Amino acid sequence: MTDFIHETPAALKWVVEAEKRHQGRAYGEVVRAVVWTDDRDNEGQLLVDVDPDTLVATINSDPFVLLENHDPGRPKGQILEGAFFETADGRKFIAAVLGYYAGGDVLSFRGLGVNTGIPVPPPQQLPALLNDVWIEIGTDSREVDPAWLEQVTSDAPIRVEHTELSHNSAETFQELIRIGLPYVILVWNPFVKALASEAGKATYPAIHAWVRKLFSRLADRRSPILDFHSHQDGCQVSFLFRGKDEKKLRQAMDLLAGAAAQAARLISRLKGLGKISRQLVYEFDDETLQWSPSFVLLDDGRIITDNLALIAIENLPQGLSLGLTRSNSL
Repeated sequence: MTDFIHETPAALKWVVEAEKRHQGRAYGEVVRAVVWTDDRDNEGQLLVDVDPDTLVATINSDPFVLLENHDPGRPKGQILEGAFFETADGRKFIAAVLGYYAGGDVLSFRGLGVNTGIPVPPPQQLPALLNDVWIEIGTDSREVDPAWLEQVTSDAPIRVEHTELSHNSAETFQELIRIGLPYVILVWNPFVKALASEAGKATYPAIHAWVRKLFSRLADRRSPILDFHSHQDGCQVSFLFRGKDEKKLRQAMDLLAGAAAQAARLISRLKGLGKISRQLVYEFDDETLQWSPSFVLLDDGRIITDNLALIAIENLPQGLSLGLTRSNSL
């Protein structure tokens, strides 16, 4: 599809100038690509059903992270800038410049003197939950069928909102299920002495019980990734549960409160070092039975990770994807 760029003089001129704008910054390599076209399926529907003007505006205001096979734990780089063009024969497309982390200004937790292994106890007191609190579930209907989604949300203790994800990937390797929750839910544990109404006190354990039931319902899925998605101090935080081994998932859940408390401390510690976190991802190691930070993306575009294999691009797959969304209610 990069032929679209070379066949469209305005697009070629734009990408050359955009590549120059981003060279020598936080990224090891800056390349050009086409990230959206008006290609349609056999039924005449857009393969990636998003409004191109909205997509360009979003890319240019809040750069997308490029993921390997839409896996939130496998970042490869960012879409730095995009623009809409039309070929001479009327084909519409979005040209973009991509920045790959590998080879760039990559930071490490060790290099910054940040010990990510120090345990942090979860808080003993939590505020009352707001009356309009809800669970957000994001899935791509090509990966997770609506009937299964309706089943697992039918007995949720609070309202559920569904976000339709649209993964720009030709093949499906995993089934991403994004669970959006307030951060206070993640740091809750049975020993918290919550400052809440009696109804509020009941809601915390009810949501956790629903999550544990969700683990048992993953048996019908092929290769699920649960992304517990929240925000803390201006940073989007994810805790990734992989697979469908119910015993291991429950072990991870038992340790989630401590991990969420540790993540909040890490965001604060980095801020004290002048590093403002935009995204933080934690992963659970089912061999060591520990949560640990996989990577942090900073506001200045740099990445912090102790695992360079995450960002390696020697054998870059074809399954790079964007996290596009279309919202509706269940």
